[in-house]
Amino acid sequence: MDARWRRSLGLTRVRVVSSTLPMRMSPRRLRTTAATTMTRRMTARLRNSGLPAMPLGSPKQASGRINAARGLAGGVAFFSSIFACCALAVEPQSVSKLLEKADAIKTADYAEFASILTSLKADASRLSPAQRRHLRYLEGWQSAYNGDYTSALPALTSIANEPGDLPLQFRARAAAANVLAVSTQYEGAFVELGKMIEMLPDVADGAAREQGLAVAAYLYNQVGEYDLGLDYARMLEQENWNGRGACRGAQLKLEALYKSAKLRTVGQEFQSGLDACAESGEVLYANVIRTFMARLHIDQKRFDDAIKMLNDHYEELRQTRYSRLISEFDSLLAVAYRETGNAELVRKYAQRAIDNGARGQYTEPLVTAYRLLYVLAKEQADARAALVYHEQYAAADKGYLDDVTARQLAYQRVNHATVADKLRIDTLHKENEVLQLQRALDKKAVETSGLYITLLIIVLLSIALWAYRTKRSQLHFMRLSQVDGLTGIANRPRFIELAESALEAGTKSTQEVCVVLCDLDHFKSINDKHGHAAGDFVLKQTVAACQLHLRGSDVFGRFGGEEFGIVLPGCNLHDARLRAEQLRLAIAAISSSYDGVELTVSASFGVASTASSSYELRQLLADADAALYRAKHAGR
Repeated sequence: MDARWRRSLGLTRVRVVSSTLPMRMSPRRLRTTAATTMTRRMTARLRNSGLPAMPLGSPKQASGRINAARGLAGGVAFFSSIFACCALAVEPQSVSKLLEKADAIKTADYAEFASILTSLKADASRLSPAQRRHLRYLEGWQSAYNGDYTSALPALTSIANEPGDLPLQFRARAAAANVLAVSTQYEGAFVELGKMIEMLPDVADGAAREQGLAVAAYLYNQVGEYDLGLDYARMLEQENWNGRGACRGAQLKLEALYKSAKLRTVGQEFQSGLDACAESGEVLYANVIRTFMARLHIDQKRFDDAIKMLNDHYEELRQTRYSRLISEFDSLLAVAYRETGNAELVRKYAQRAIDNGARGQYTEPLVTAYRLLYVLAKEQADARAALVYHEQYAAADKGYLDDVTARQLAYQRVNHATVADKLRIDTLHKENEVLQLQRALDKKAVETSGLYITLLIIVLLSIALWAYRTKRSQLHFMRLSQVDGLTGIANRPRFIELAESALEAGTKSTQEVCVVLCDLDHFKSINDKHGHAAGDFVLKQTVAACQLHLRGSDVFGRFGGEEFGIVLPGCNLHDARLRAEQLRLAIAAISSSYDGVELTVSASFGVASTASSSYELRQLLADADAALYRAKHAGR
């Protein structure tokens, strides 16, 4: 999921902003904050007068009426600006209203939010302690929004630990968890999430609950706990504080459903989510929903639909200045244009995706952009550019995968630490009971001697049980970190570890050792034509077929994607080639009927031996890789 998005990850609004503007019309700021406030007050008075309200009607009619309203607002702006400079002095209560307004519009109209914050900072000395605390929270949120996590995190953490205002504490902790996640400090993020969830039952403030539920749903989506993410997203929809939870909840729910492969087509649930976001004026979350729609369009080969939808909303998204989501739009446009054969637009949007990406972070749009630029350069026979882009693509892909792995491990570590802490607390409670009973034993030595022994045994058993469970959990997590989750064989780090052990043993015994690399031919086309589920099926079938022909002493692991590695101790080059041919025939004989479609599977192999490549694993892998690509070029 993230990887694990400053605004959409829980840096969420906590006050409602009422707007009936259509989604394609971003609200424009009036000349001054005072003018905006006066216009809204006039509107409120008109509504309270009992006169019938005028519906906006269609987007075109709404546009005309909104422009008329802007004309009226512009007419009063001059007179309003005369009193704006002294508004705080005349109406002290307006400070709280400005804080609430800034809080409410920070994702819907960031420009006005920043303007209000600037004016409040200039007059910070006149604010009450509670108002200054609220202002500090908004400043921390703004720093996080602008990517300044170093400044944001201390400010938010400080407020989260200050007693007195439980809703603000809760919101600051939720924002801190979000900042830790987007700055790849995942372990800290899940620690804060655990504290936040413990506080949730005591928080009654609707805005704070909305923010906390959104952060919880987002973080669980990021680590693949889609059922938990879905639960919190639905809670957010059901509570629907001031009509805003329907939009944010729908976005997080659709994210969980899409990433868990439970959505295959663009259905009514997407339109319902967009309608909810339109009602609350949430351009940002509406466009997050559109990224999932675009991906489904692309999966269904409806490239023109994806391009039209993304282009129609590109400008309104650009106005939000949220670079992470803009980069996502650029990346999806580049993919869609690639499928339609428009190389120039592929290059344009791929480069934009890189330029708009977060500096120093590896994201999926960045990986996609470098891959497309590499493919274009390769097709145009620009070897130098292709090499540069391929290196950048490889680095970005590795960084992104490392980030996903770090996110998962952090979640598991925090879960494990939580269980261990609870067991320690239980043990301490039991030990305390033992101490209390020991005082009573001094008075009743005869009666308590048997009880003392019994209790001591209970404590020892509890400690032993705790130690056993802890050790079992550690072994379980260690096994998970060494095994490829899809195929059940060794992952790349574990394979390298086992291969080096086999080579070390071969060096001592002067046995010849061979390394075989296997790469499935045209695997990408299987994914593209039949989906990743079909690709996963082929990978599992391939592993099962190969295991039938491997010895117990052979090392078998998945390098990543469709590439596998095999180490054959005590096997010379001739025998290794025969073994590789057996494996190739076994893979070719796989009956890969998936979902009623026959999938043709073949593989290419590269073999290297210590007799010609030494006992250095890096050299063996390089020689085997070279042999593999010679085999591919010679005919798959």
